[in-house]
Amino acid sequence: MPGRRSKGRSRSASRARTRKPSRIRRSRPAKRTRSVPRRRTAAKRTPRRSSNPIRQQRRNTKRKNVRRQAQTIDRRPRPVVRPAAKPRRVQVKPRPKRATKPRPTRVRPVSAVTGAGRRRPVRATERPRPQSRPAASSGAGRLAAAAAGAGAFLLLNSAAAHPDIAYDVDLLGDSLGDLQERVSFDEIEGDINELDSDLDHALSLLESAREKGFHFQSDLEDVAYDAMSRWQQVRDKVIDDINGYERDFADSLDPIDQSVQQLNAVINNPGQANSRLRDVRREVDSLEDRLESAERAIEKVYSDIESKANELVHRLTRIHWALTQRDEASFEMNEGEDLVMAVAAEWDSGKKDDPEGVMFLTNQRLLFERKEKVATKKVLFITTASEMVQELAIDQPLSEISKHKAHNKGLFGRHDYVEVVFKDKKLGEVNLHINGQGSEYWANLIKSAKSGKIEDERTTGAGLSFADLTGEVTKAHIVEVQEEINELQDEMMLKDSKDELSELGTEVTSLERDLKALRGRGYAIEKNLEGDVTVLTMQWDRVKEASEKTIEHQTKLLGEQMKEIQDTMADLAGKSGNPNAARSSYVRLKSSIASAEAQAEAAEDTVLEIYDDYADEVETLGAHFDWVDWMLDAINTASFKLLATESGVAATEAVWERSSGEPQNGILYLTDQRLLWEDRTGDYELKLEVAMAHVKGVEEKEDEETGQEYLEFTLDSDAPVKKARFALALPVAEDWLMMVGRARSGDYTEDRAVEIDKEELDRIRNAPEQCEVCGAPLTQPILRGQTEINCEFCGSVIRI
Repeated sequence: MPGRRSKGRSRSASRARTRKPSRIRRSRPAKRTRSVPRRRTAAKRTPRRSSNPIRQQRRNTKRKNVRRQAQTIDRRPRPVVRPAAKPRRVQVKPRPKRATKPRPTRVRPVSAVTGAGRRRPVRATERPRPQSRPAASSGAGRLAAAAAGAGAFLLLNSAAAHPDIAYDVDLLGDSLGDLQERVSFDEIEGDINELDSDLDHALSLLESAREKGFHFQSDLEDVAYDAMSRWQQVRDKVIDDINGYERDFADSLDPIDQSVQQLNAVINNPGQANSRLRDVRREVDSLEDRLESAERAIEKVYSDIESKANELVHRLTRIHWALTQRDEASFEMNEGEDLVMAVAAEWDSGKKDDPEGVMFLTNQRLLFERKEKVATKKVLFITTASEMVQELAIDQPLSEISKHKAHNKGLFGRHDYVEVVFKDKKLGEVNLHINGQGSEYWANLIKSAKSGKIEDERTTGAGLSFADLTGEVTKAHIVEVQEEINELQDEMMLKDSKDELSELGTEVTSLERDLKALRGRGYAIEKNLEGDVTVLTMQWDRVKEASEKTIEHQTKLLGEQMKEIQDTMADLAGKSGNPNAARSSYVRLKSSIASAEAQAEAAEDTVLEIYDDYADEVETLGAHFDWVDWMLDAINTASFKLLATESGVAATEAVWERSSGEPQNGILYLTDQRLLWEDRTGDYELKLEVAMAHVKGVEEKEDEETGQEYLEFTLDSDAPVKKARFALALPVAEDWLMMVGRARSGDYTEDRAVEIDKEELDRIRNAPEQCEVCGAPLTQPILRGQTEINCEFCGSVIRI
């Protein structure tokens, strides 16, 4: 924050730190629903890579480990964000009292999975379902109506702009278009719609789970009712606030429109247009600042409720998966025995063919059921026939457990294990590798079940009951549930996974073209980039084939479940004239839909596991290319020229916080020979130019309250200043530390682009595709220069 001293956290270029996942966008943005409905909508779920908060938390942790591993092989800058827009030619003066913090991308709150609470819920009869919600008018519609008859509103005549100012006019036109969209608050209205849907979905999942016999985690009712009731209390206020802000900001657009029209009148005359262009830019920036404050104020009201709804859906999705495994199990439950939880697991015996299956915990037993496909016929090591093996391998009363503990294995401790010692000498010590749930979570569950404390978490009564599930089934209900099934069709076909895989293929094929364009514009350093692109491109076919096979298998399984739902829907439609007869079919159908959605999300997780690491490598390389392109744009419009033997390395918007005078806004440049800072608030002026030999060191600092990142350079006596502190517009300080270190050491001088060694390609092309010890597939992307692979399943190290 300019003018404000950062608190307590700093590190040098040689030290690493963990970046906060909540401040970055590392998955592709999900399309938002753009309006608030006039009635409560049917439960709707669209699985996305980042829609599940716990999944996103696991992905962020995994990504950090992968980046750390990559840095041990080849230290390279790989930014976690992309530049927000092309460099502006004219920048506004920073406000000393306001944070120079980039507007954060919308990231779903991450909620940790907690154990079930011990509060007993109030009975369902004491918790009536809230009434239908009031409608919110569409902001975009009202703005369109306001602009009707007024001609072109906020329309900049870019086509008539003089060539000298055409670039700045285009940027301003983009800002005006974005401003018109933001003042409608459609994105926040989309949040409201999504939160409505999330809460409906959570309640449907909860009722379905109770009907299927899941009697633990009694706090689920409390969490659900608390989130719903809190949302009902503030929802009207949120909509009223939106409507009020819309009116205020719509009025604020009129003066800007007048300024735009005045600019249009002289837009072909750069001498007269420049001052008006700066005036309009200041007006737009000022309104954007007010918009940001308004958006944050509104979102603050419901962000905690949104987090609770996401956590609730995730917990219930896990419960439905466990219930499905129980129903498919080869064993029967005893009298008075109830399921506590289930998890995919592998019995780690140290042998090559460790059985895979499901571990079950009930209030009476701990069980492990082998459940996997095994090859029955192979031709030249290729499986041509297989069969499902399902058999109970461990069946022990909880009283027969001597001790148990949680521990982690594998690279960076990424694999969760539960070690259980049984009194039965034939079993003795058993190590179970669990997938998708934490080992500490499971250790606490076993402890609670064994001690009998799990009974404190048993729910009483029938749980929540909804008016649309207990009241009369009308034709409107039947039409609505048919709409749910229509929407469910895409989920069951894993459409989002297919679309994302297609998008990933497009990104991969564009990498080579993008790099050639950068080379053509003069980016001559980082000779490893051609190799990185070639290696990723070479691996795409294998990743694509494995992902498509998994999608085909999962959609086949989900298709069988979808057929049952459609049959039940046909039965319900036939009873539409008899509400009493339709009730049982309707309830059964709602339960099946909730369960199917949970299964679809689990299937998407399975597909995502195949290509997620590879996609992250493609994403980070693409982000790096974006930054290089941004730097080249900035250099091409700068007031200085590079030396004949000089190469640009990086550039970013930054505020220079000088010890005397007000902070100044501009662009910080790094080349292989110099550190430069250019003032861009008016006439361009190069105000700092320091040879790398005079840079003694650089540190990153961060304001703990705002998250604002800073770079502090220490310069020697020959430099114009002893210290220079810059507030960065985006969180790229970690990458800059690395790049400055390379520039100071002269590394970039030796890092000119050359053709990749053919032997290196052959070595990567012939790398093993499965573990030599356990036979597990090796799905991680192989980096150029990598000499070994760590098996994620058994931890073995395989040389390349």
